[in-house]
Amino acid sequence: MDKLAAIRTFVAIVDGGSQTEAARRIGRSQPAVVRSLAELEKSLSVQLLDRNTRQSFPTPEGELFYQDCKALLADLESAENRVRELQAAPLGRIKLTSPIEFGNIVVAPAIQEMAERFPGLTIQADFSDAPVDLIAGGYDIAVRLGSLQDSRLIAKKVGIMRTFVWGSPGLIERVGAPTHPKELAELPSIGVDIAKRRFGLAWSFAGPDREPFSVRVSPRITCDGVRLARNACRAGIGYCAFHQYQVDKDYKRGTLLPVLTAYSQRLAPLPVSLLWAPKRPMPQRLKDLIKILETHLRNHLDGLRDVEAENG
Repeated sequence: MDKLAAIRTFVAIVDGGSQTEAARRIGRSQPAVVRSLAELEKSLSVQLLDRNTRQSFPTPEGELFYQDCKALLADLESAENRVRELQAAPLGRIKLTSPIEFGNIVVAPAIQEMAERFPGLTIQADFSDAPVDLIAGGYDIAVRLGSLQDSRLIAKKVGIMRTFVWGSPGLIERVGAPTHPKELAELPSIGVDIAKRRFGLAWSFAGPDREPFSVRVSPRITCDGVRLARNACRAGIGYCAFHQYQVDKDYKRGTLLPVLTAYSQRLAPLPVSLLWAPKRPMPQRLKDLIKILETHLRNHLDGLRDVEAENG
C-alpha cells in the first residue's frame, strides 16, 4: 500500500463528503478509492469512516486522524514549495574553486556580481593552485586552466589562454631580447613553481614546425606565487613565463613586453573550462552562476590583446 496516497484519498473523502466526490477530486476510479480506504483502515486496525450509500462521515478516531493528516499534508506541500522556490530562484549556498591568480583577476568580478544580484545566495570561493576533488570537496563548480582528467564531471570550454615569455623594457635594453628559446638558459630568469609541480623551471615551446622542445632555465628567483614573479619581472630582474591574463595590464602599459612570440609557449593554448558534477534537476543558483561565470570569462579572454599578431 502507498501510505501517502491512501492518506490523500482519505482526506479527499472527508473533504468531499463521499467516496464518489473524492474519486472525482483526485482523478481516480471509485473502486480504487474504496480499496485504498479499506487498506488504510486495515493497516490501522480502526474504522475511520461511517458510510451510507451517498455520504461518508469520520468516526471519532477518523476525525482525529483526519486533523493530523491535514496538518501533515499541509507541511508536505510547504516543503515541496520551498524546494520548488530553490529551483526557481537563486537561493542557498554556492561553493566554487579556481586557481588563485585567475580567481583574483577574472573570477572575482563574477562572484561580486552574483552577490549583488542575488542577496539570497551565500557564496564560498576557494582559490587554490593545488589539485581539488570537486565531488569529495563538495564544490558546485570549478574554473580550470589546462587539460581535464575527471570524466565524472560535466565540462564546458569557455575560451583559451596563451602563455608567453615576458621581460621589462629595461631588461631587454640591458641584456638584449632572445631570438631563440635556447638562449634563455644563459639569460637571467624568474621561475614560478606553483604547487611544487616544477613547471617554473622547464619552459615548453614549439617551433615553426610545431615540434615540441623545452628549455631548462636557472632562475635568479623561484617562487610559488605570481605576484612576486610579476613584480620581479617588472623590475628587470629576469625573463619570466606568464599566462597572458596575468600580465595583460602590464602589457597594455608597456611595463612588460613579450619576446619569442614566434615560438608559442606550449604546443597549444590552454583551454579555460567550467566544471561541475551532474545534478538533476540543476538548481537555479548553479544555472545562474554558470551563466555569469561564462559571460565574465569570455568577455575577459576576448578582451586580451592579440600578442602574436602585434609582435609577429
